[in-house]
Amino acid sequence: MIVLKPYDVFIFSDGKPFNKGEETFRESVFFINPIPILSFANKLTKNKFNIQFISLIKDNTLYFKVPLEIKKLKYRQNLITPKLKTIDETYITKEDITHILDYETEEKMEDLSGYIDVDTFVKYLKGEDLKSIENLVRINSEIRTGIELSKTTRTTVEGMLYSQNFIRFPENLGFYVKFDKEIDTDFFTLGGEGKIFKTEKVQENLTKSLENVKDEIKTKIKQKKIFKIILLTPTNAMPKIEGAKLVAKVIGKPITYSGWISHYKDELKTSVLPTRIFRLIPEGSVFYYQLEDESKLEEIFNKYWLKPAFMIKEYPYFDTNNPSGFGLTIIGTIY
Repeated sequence: MIVLKPYDVFIFSDGKPFNKGEETFRESVFFINPIPILSFANKLTKNKFNIQFISLIKDNTLYFKVPLEIKKLKYRQNLITPKLKTIDETYITKEDITHILDYETEEKMEDLSGYIDVDTFVKYLKGEDLKSIENLVRINSEIRTGIELSKTTRTTVEGMLYSQNFIRFPENLGFYVKFDKEIDTDFFTLGGEGKIFKTEKVQENLTKSLENVKDEIKTKIKQKKIFKIILLTPTNAMPKIEGAKLVAKVIGKPITYSGWISHYKDELKTSVLPTRIFRLIPEGSVFYYQLEDESKLEEIFNKYWLKPAFMIKEYPYFDTNNPSGFGLTIIGTIY
């Protein structure tokens, strides 16, 4: 496992072409995006890597996106979590679902935009009602302005002023990444402008505290016959799960995303082209399932417990045989 920490601000763009002069602002929306990390590893080693796990890390503690079902009362600091209730005849929906999430309040609510530490996340997975979150990490943005310089005259180029929305991590925050093979490098260059991330190797398995509650969560699911799958990284679609039926979901605003594909001829790069545009389901989304066949529970855990497999197969990023790190999930029980 390795940890990647930025020296400065960085930018993960959405794959849309940015042409100075035609456009004056370049946007960057942060989510745990494994593609820049995977692409650099492949380019550096001229090998094909797979990402088996990725999260944020701060002070040797893993951090995960706050599940989107956890809300905060708008004018107070109180957290509120929903109860899963069966839909009655008065509820009209076009979705093929049988349950709704009831927050049992008429007060206005809002999302918690941030990442929670692994200990808080474990409590959530076990079905404990969270009253507060102490170690919430938020990702900040920082707008910087630049202008193109002429390579011949070393002076500014008229009409080439532009701004970019960079991402700034809090101190000591980075990416925790588990590849399928060892990689030996002191740095990564990631995202727009190839910003440098320093590399630290980690020998300890920091997901151990999650593994320690796995059997307890299984026992609770057998009792309640309902479980939820939480997205730790974005995905392209919900797969069909054998032995379980989707009964409810809470998903965030779709992420419009396109990456870049390098085309080679005789080992020489001939062109770099954008992939098609994907509409990704964001990290933190939660899917509720009714367990219809208890004998399939072990198989469900083997496939979706800290594995990048919650997806449908689509070229080039969504392949369960060669995972890029999208579709990483974990399983929890209900409140």
